[in-house]
Amino acid sequence: MAKRSKISVDAIYGLDDFMERTGLRRDAMRAARRNGLRVIYRHNRGYVLGRDWLSYLDMQAKADEAKIANAPGV
Repeated sequence: MAKRSKISVDAIYGLDDFMERTGLRRDAMRAARRNGLRVIYRHNRGYVLGRDWLSYLDMQAKADEAKIANAPGV
């Protein structure tokens, strides 16, 4: 079972560690990247900054709120 632990705003995570901590699998990770999650590649390794993950979640929450506010009948 995945260890799923906190993502710290001031930390950097290798992709494998990040995916294990968040519980995201390959397809979910691809979707997150397509939707704006920044992944940094250096020396054939992928990294996610904790602050980028938290920004991504905030951006997605705001997008969801906008969809609800603009929905017909609201």
